[in-house]
Amino acid sequence: MTADSLPLNKSGKIVEILSSPLKINLLELGFLPGIQISLRYQAPSGGPMAFLMEETLLALRKSEAALIRVELI
Repeated sequence: MTADSLPLNKSGKIVEILSSPLKINLLELGFLPGIQISLRYQAPSGGPMAFLMEETLLALRKSEAALIRVELI
């Protein structure tokens, strides 16, 4: 499962970041394997998504979230 399909207000543990030119950017933002994230907000019509990671709320495009492979907790 990828982060873009994570149900609202559910948590997942990051398993890996899929290969992409954006991989380094996501890693620098703190989306590291083993970190727990939770989907808090989702804009309608496939707009941005906001994830809570530790005590930080970060917004990603749906296409960026699709690069983060997670497992439900």
